[in-house]
This record gives sequence, C-alpha cells and structure tokens, in this order.
Amino acid sequence: MVEQSKKAWENPITKAHVIGAGVGIVATAIFCFGYPGWFMSRSAAEGYRTAAVDNVHAEYCLASYLSSGVTAAEATEIRRKGTSEQAEILVKTGHAPNEEAGRACGRALDKLSTDAQLDEAIKKAVAAAAAQDAKIAAGKEGDTKSN
Repeated sequence: MVEQSKKAWENPITKAHVIGAGVGIVATAIFCFGYPGWFMSRSAAEGYRTAAVDNVHAEYCLASYLSSGVTAAEATEIRRKGTSEQAEILVKTGHAPNEEAGRACGRALDKLSTDAQLDEAIKKAVAAAAAQDAKIAAGKEGDTKSN
C-alpha cells in the first residue's frame, strides 16, 4: 500500500484518445449540420420549382379558359365553386393539364374578384388569342417553299 501511495497518478487518456474524439466531433458536426440542411434545401427547391411550374400553367390555363368564349356570368359561377371543383372543371374542359395546374388556375381566377376585372381579363385574353391566330395565319401565308 505504501508503494502505491508513492507512485504518481497516471492519466489513462492518451494523445490518440484526444485525436479520436476530435475527429469524431468534426465528423458528427459535418454530418448532423450538413446533411439535413442539404436535404431540406433540396426539398424546398423542389417545392419552389413545382409552384413556379404551376403558376406558369395557371397563366396559360386562365388565358385559355377566358378566351374560349366564356361569359362573365359563367366565369363567376365557376369562381364561386371550391378549388377542387374548379380544378376538375378546368381539367375536364381541357384548359388545365392536371389537377395541380387546375387548382393554380382556379386560384388565379379567384383573384379576379370583381366583374369589371373579370370582363377586362376576358377582353385581354380574347384579344391575345386573336393576335396569336393572326400571327399563325400570317406565318402560313408567308411560308412559301420552292421545290
């Protein structure tokens, strides 16, 4: 017992233990803070892309719907329906390619809250469709190919 009391205390932790713990801390920090952040930014980017695509589809869908000869009263009737019903109608009539685009188109239609805004949007859509038809007709007439 006397010999043990004379002997100095020896630290069981070596330099290798400290280096191993440091490497473990760095690896844990990189994985725990890096991977979830990358995963979340990826899913957020996918959501943003999907919303942007739906907004583009909504613009074309609304223009197609309003230029199809619909009256303000018919558009108001569809505007009064729920978003899912609007989407079903717009998909069935061929103005929206899918349900999500139909919902986005319905939300765009809901933004036309007054009859004056709706009438103006119908006039713009009809004029744009007529201008596009004129461009297509002019392109077909001017397209002369010699054989």
